[in-house]
Amino acid sequence: MSSPDKTPTPGGTPEVPGPGPLLVGAQVEAYALVVRRQTCDDLAGELRDDGQVLAADLVDENRDFTEISRSLAAIPAAPKTEHGAHCRPFDCRCGCDRAQNCLDCHRCVCWRAQCCAQVATDYARARARKTALRALLDAVGPVMLTELRETVAEAEEAALRDTIARRVRLLTPTDGPRYTHAVFAASDSKLGMGHADYRLHDVELHEDENKHEDEGGLATVDLDDDVLSAALGTLAGLLRPDEGADLAVDLTD
Repeated sequence: MSSPDKTPTPGGTPEVPGPGPLLVGAQVEAYALVVRRQTCDDLAGELRDDGQVLAADLVDENRDFTEISRSLAAIPAAPKTEHGAHCRPFDCRCGCDRAQNCLDCHRCVCWRAQCCAQVATDYARARARKTALRALLDAVGPVMLTELRETVAEAEEAALRDTIARRVRLLTPTDGPRYTHAVFAASDSKLGMGHADYRLHDVELHEDENKHEDEGGLATVDLDDDVLSAALGTLAGLLRPDEGADLAVDLTD
């Protein structure tokens, strides 16, 4: 895409560019990105010529960060669905639109990821997202890649904790006590993964940190649930806890 013509005239006066091509929709954003990059490059070059190397580096980082942010926003997001407690593949209790059921297995929209006919579609979407992300990250320096990796790990932990909290609230009676946090015990895994695993059995549910067990402030339950088990397994792989390093999850909204 061509950039605005800045060639000076023989008299020294910058030539005023004529009307450019008509841009529509995504072309406007793409053209604006090109103009912004050119402006940042020109500014960074002037700062370096003036001896202000640090300021020039900051301009470059701001340019790269802005382009990454805009490009990430254009990457298709994965669908975020969660079926309700006690929902079954052929007996949906989530309130899903039954018209969205899979035509092959008739599962509700919350369970379509388990349908073999949906696997190819999900795989293609995942590949497209990874390809777009890789194209962006290839242009990023090692320092920013390290910062991105640390930030992604923090965001992933927060998202997993939120999933676990919502799942526990779904699995506990709505007319019972209002629990404030859950504690999952970390026991040694027998799979040789190099870290302990969080257990679904003997989960401690606390109503209030100031209450004791004999006052009714603590309940111990078993939460056998595939979604909860998957979230806890992913979080254990991320945190790599030792045996006895229990996990406390905030259940408050």
